[in-house]
Amino acid sequence: MPEIKKGIYRHYKGKEYEVMGIAKYESTLEDLVLYKPLYEQTFCDYWVRPISNFLEEVEWEGKKMPRFQFIKEKENKKMPQAGLGTFIIRENKILFGKRKNSHGSGQWGLTGGHLEFGESWEECAIREAMEKTGLKLENVEYFAVTNDVMPEDNKHYLTIFMRTKYTGGEAQLLEPDKFEEWRWCTWDDLPTPLFKPLENLIKKGFNPFEK
Repeated sequence: MPEIKKGIYRHYKGKEYEVMGIAKYESTLEDLVLYKPLYEQTFCDYWVRPISNFLEEVEWEGKKMPRFQFIKEKENKKMPQAGLGTFIIRENKILFGKRKNSHGSGQWGLTGGHLEFGESWEECAIREAMEKTGLKLENVEYFAVTNDVMPEDNKHYLTIFMRTKYTGGEAQLLEPDKFEEWRWCTWDDLPTPLFKPLENLIKKGFNPFEK
């Protein structure tokens, strides 16, 4: 089977398409090129055609040319993600967790995670704390935000920091695949190494015990 490179192609009449890959016709297992138009149209989202037809040459305006001409690879632009961490404050201590199996593995961070679609910051803080520790949060408030580029992990996050006062209960290790342990620490005796967003927050002079 001829190799079809994924990327952007130009049809001999000028319009451009993105080749997604190879599909199979279920009944005959014929190989079909799956591609989508990069212009506004109302027929469908994707097109398919036999590989031989996709690769053949045509005559147009007295010249022979490929039916589809490869132009370039698709640019995969990575966008920053939204993460959230919550300072759970008990008297003069904060709950920290040792991260595991993710970027920042082995570093100490807060309970939290990714902000889900349609979710408020408060809802995210409450949900993540319950999922990871079993603690029920109340009266969660916004504290700060940091812009965290982590080239060593090829990550870029906007990290939202929330804070709340501890209302009781024991922090449980409910997601042992993501955290190794939970520990209450004072701001003067933080665990090390710290997760990059926390480091950035501290460098900016933020202190969760201050208003």
